[in-house]
Amino acid sequence: MAFPLLNTILIIIITTVILAVLYKLFFGKNKKVKKNTLMIIGPSCSGKTTFFYHLIGQKNIQTVISMQINKVENFASKVLSDINTYDIIDIPGTGYFKEKIMEFLPFSIVVLVFIDSTQKNSIIQAAEYLYDLLNSDKYSEDIHLFICCNKQDGGFPKSKKMIENELNKEIENLIKIKQKNNLEEKEQIGTLFQMKGKFSFNMFSNVTFLETDMKSEYASVIKKLKDTLELEQ
Repeated sequence: MAFPLLNTILIIIITTVILAVLYKLFFGKNKKVKKNTLMIIGPSCSGKTTFFYHLIGQKNIQTVISMQINKVENFASKVLSDINTYDIIDIPGTGYFKEKIMEFLPFSIVVLVFIDSTQKNSIIQAAEYLYDLLNSDKYSEDIHLFICCNKQDGGFPKSKKMIENELNKEIENLIKIKQKNNLEEKEQIGTLFQMKGKFSFNMFSNVTFLETDMKSEYASVIKKLKDTLELEQ
């Protein structure tokens, strides 16, 4: 009489194992995350929100410092693609929202970092954003990183090459400071924190510097976006 009971127990165990394996295959961590997000980040007053509205077709919106995340889901436009739709997210430049960047990063196919090319402080703050981004274990080489040297139509803007050189120095200094302080917090342990020698954006294959402005209707960045997204289709 014990054999039917034993068989029943074995069937339950085998069924449980099979279900666990199927769950891991279809819902586990190894499942490939769908990347369809375009994330816009950077210091306050760098032009992020103006570009966000321009990209979704609302070109003459008066913007102020954002106090909430701007987001459109499943956005369809031939400006970006004839086939796919994308989520477009504009993250405010205040410190409170910085942790949201890491939340959206795994789903991002493109990250656009906006900088006010006329302001030294904007470049310094952008270096901190870029350090956190490139140092994170959530950043990968399949994310296209566009560094948008914005407001080129403003007073005395720096060129993209000048900004790249300044960012190289600022990020290198950040790495040295954090290494010197020997910070052991989890967020400090990453690719850049362990780096030795000079920092250069040439180390990364998917980083592009662009000169942008509202006067040209952001032609350079929109063209680069469309070309990049077409390659990913």
